Amino acid sequence: MSGKIYTALGLMSGTSLDGVDGAVIRTDGEKVYGFGASLDVAYSSSHKNTLAEATQAALRWKFSGPKPNSLLNAQTVVDRSHIKVVSRLWLNSKSKIDVIGYHGQTMVHLPPEKSVTGQTLQIGDGQKFADKFDVPCIYDFRTADVEAGGQGAPLAPIYHKALCKYSNLTGNTIVLNLGGVGNFTWIGAGPLMASDTGPANGPLDTWLESHGKGYDKNGEFSRIGNIDFGRIDKWIGADFFQISTPKSADRYDFDVMHDMIGLSLEDGAATLAAFCALSVKKTLSQLPQGPDQIIVCGGGRKNTTIMNMLRAEMSCSVKTAEDVGWQGDFIEAQAFAYLAVRSKLGLPISFPETTGAPEPMTGGRIAYPK
Repeated sequence: MSGKIYTALGLMSGTSLDGVDGAVIRTDGEKVYGFGASLDVAYSSSHKNTLAEATQAALRWKFSGPKPNSLLNAQTVVDRSHIKVVSRLWLNSKSKIDVIGYHGQTMVHLPPEKSVTGQTLQIGDGQKFADKFDVPCIYDFRTADVEAGGQGAPLAPIYHKALCKYSNLTGNTIVLNLGGVGNFTWIGAGPLMASDTGPANGPLDTWLESHGKGYDKNGEFSRIGNIDFGRIDKWIGADFFQISTPKSADRYDFDVMHDMIGLSLEDGAATLAAFCALSVKKTLSQLPQGPDQIIVCGGGRKNTTIMNMLRAEMSCSVKTAEDVGWQGDFIEAQAFAYLAVRSKLGLPISFPETTGAPEPMTGGRIAYPK
């Protein structure tokens, strides 16, 4: 390693399609030395519709035949939206940005099955960022891991470990991210372990949107509904929950809307919130040792119903990112800033215990300014 401390800017847009997160950190690719500006910008309704339509087209395509034309329009929206965020953070940053980590937008993710290698697609042109901002841009972080036989997700675990070290956290800690899909990182005395857990906000958001509501803000609908445990028992019987960790999923792998007939808005919301919490419990039960604490980041930490369900189901303390001094809305963006530096230095970003990759491996494509 060079010993240089980089000022890195990371970008993340999740499968919830709510907008773009950007964050600046200082790191040498191993330790975190500090944090800079952060920013989130929501997608407009028209941009969100463009991305949603392209996502559905990609899910129908599934890498068979020519790419849907709608992906080109979606990439234009994604690139332009992220460039606006970078431009604003660039102005607010007190230090010169050395590198950009651009996750892009996941359109379709097919994890490996038995002897069949998976496939994944995150749209976003890193070269545009390298040329516009005159710094290297690392993008397409997941493909190398998937092509090597890994799950391609989650990729944030090595950053979670660095973040716990920065905050001097001790004991067996799980960092649980609840976005469209849930994922966890287990940090303790043994090897770093990670996996997706199943559905998080994705199905709940879809249910609320189908009723003309934006989302279950503060758990206001799920809190007053009745849970249909029979439906949840059926859903948790899906193949995903029988596979050992590490494993990955796409938000739309848990599309249970066809199975919601007859439920009121509130009962459906309560049932899907419980589906999230019980999916986490089911997946964490596969670990060889229970955690001393769970730290929740991502949008799901703001849903008090989900958080209360997790606290009721888990036998350890369940905290929010803010409880330990973290910026819960920007951890994923920070992670891709950190991963960008590791990629630039040729350090591994995925591991056998986190994605199922055959060995610790780096990833990401590096675009240099022309």
